[in-house]
Amino acid sequence: MFLQRTEIRESTIEVREFVGEGRVEIDERILFDDGDSHIVLLLEILAGDVTFTLRGPDVENLAQGFGDRVRLYVMPPARRAYDAFLEIRARGGSRFRAIIARIGGAFVGAANELPCRACKQVCKLLISAVLARVGIPNPEDLAPGDVLQMTAEQSQHLDEALGHAGIHGPLAEGPIGTFLALFAENVRGIVWSTLQTAQQVFELPDRIYAFACERLGCCP
Repeated sequence: MFLQRTEIRESTIEVREFVGEGRVEIDERILFDDGDSHIVLLLEILAGDVTFTLRGPDVENLAQGFGDRVRLYVMPPARRAYDAFLEIRARGGSRFRAIIARIGGAFVGAANELPCRACKQVCKLLISAVLARVGIPNPEDLAPGDVLQMTAEQSQHLDEALGHAGIHGPLAEGPIGTFLALFAENVRGIVWSTLQTAQQVFELPDRIYAFACERLGCCP
């Protein structure tokens, strides 16, 4: 069994990430006690037999083209406090990744003030979520020598959402549009230019996030 847990706690954003291999059992509480914060969950089955069970709100899986292997949920601020629970059950030979993020309303104006470690995690969340939405595999799963592949339609959707002055096109509506609106225009634009670079020149995933973080001014 292998389980890596990463936690980022800042005033405007909190992120918990789990990466597991083999037989793993996790019961994680998700507390809805802030009328100003969105909750984002990105759940990925990378190999083997993994079961994700979300007990709480009835929300739509926003990820496309992956079946049940990838799930993306965006939950708006709650009108009242309540608990939800994420259960993860992985059998031997399995691999998975799960991200739980709480993003406050003040985050849109504070992203470039984050410490470097938190900024990289935020860039990773934004990149992973938008790619899941349009059906592009996570850069974390690229094999050595691979480049990030996008169809012309996928590239156009991402350009409309991330590269323009506002949020337009298919990603503008519903919960995914609400999620993107939590990120300032310069953050979305920098992430898009980073993804375009990754299409042309293979970069290790951590380098992709670091490059975006550097351009935001959070890395030294």
